[in-house]
Amino acid sequence: MAVNFSTTVYLPAMNTFSVPATFYPIISNPMAGAYTERGIFSTQSLDVVAEDNSIISTQRNLFDILDAEFSVLPQQGDHVVIPHDCNGAPLGEFEIVDASSNGGGQTTLIIQKYVG
Repeated sequence: MAVNFSTTVYLPAMNTFSVPATFYPIISNPMAGAYTERGIFSTQSLDVVAEDNSIISTQRNLFDILDAEFSVLPQQGDHVVIPHDCNGAPLGEFEIVDASSNGGGQTTLIIQKYVG
């Protein structure tokens, strides 16, 4: 029996942890206006080993979305404004720098703070 991850796993998580966001489809659909959807914001630590074996620690911000909730998926170069995270902390505007699907109905957007 096949499992529909989009509805049985990701949808309940989205209903519990998601926050609203405004997407600006600058690249994915430039003729369309901004629209509101939702996603789950998280931060992932990232350690980079330099040539001298020192470690540079940084982080990357992620925003997970359900593919079924988008008629056109956001892509690199689009912007997203996330007013706050699930704890109410203010976030702001981000640019999507990468997007990858997990093949089960969820796409992870790698986002970086937009400084215009």
